[in-house]
Amino acid sequence: MLLAYQIFSVAAFVAVLAWALRSRNPFNLGAVMGGFMLWGFDWLWCSRGFWNATTASNEFMIPGLNIQGVQYPFAIACTWGVGYGFLPLMVAKAHGHISRTLGVLHFPVMLAVGAVTDLAIEALLISGLHVYTYHMAPHYLLLGVAWCNTWFLGGLLTAAYFGLAHAEKWAGLPSSPGFALNAESTWKGLTMAGACILMPAFLLGVMQYFWFSAAQPWVESGRPF
Repeated sequence: MLLAYQIFSVAAFVAVLAWALRSRNPFNLGAVMGGFMLWGFDWLWCSRGFWNATTASNEFMIPGLNIQGVQYPFAIACTWGVGYGFLPLMVAKAHGHISRTLGVLHFPVMLAVGAVTDLAIEALLISGLHVYTYHMAPHYLLLGVAWCNTWFLGGLLTAAYFGLAHAEKWAGLPSSPGFALNAESTWKGLTMAGACILMPAFLLGVMQYFWFSAAQPWVESGRPF
């Protein structure tokens, strides 16, 4: 099952990356790559002072990255790209319809949907496929998931959704702007879309430090850092 997950995750990421490139829209590519680059934050988030998480040792790791015996699975980076880049981008494209339907409940409903979505994704990866493990006391876990992620990663999905919906309008890119390296539209689309994901990841991550400082939820994981 673990091998099947890795194959599926990489294939799904390659598919959405190919879609973004075929769209000739740097905003789409920026969102997908912004989600993928969340693995850089995840490397820090998995540390003993945050999630205190470990991954299955028999996964295919990112080549060349080994610090004190700790490595990072390539398939998880791909999962970030699809689940936290492509997914909120697609929902953001229906922002107008969703906003009209939900009205004043727009934000709380989307936050609740984001929380449930993260819980479902992580429960499958942890309890179903055993891709990684949070080393916290049992009362801080729900289906093996750190339940504080309902507001942390649920909030990230929500912020990415709203950010991508508005930033795409603000970018004002022409239809099929292409990826010319000397074109302002290329860099505007890439950076604005990526920032809609990476900026809330940073801000929410900083806020989450205070939660972990107060809760002290950890048990021994064997991680060196």
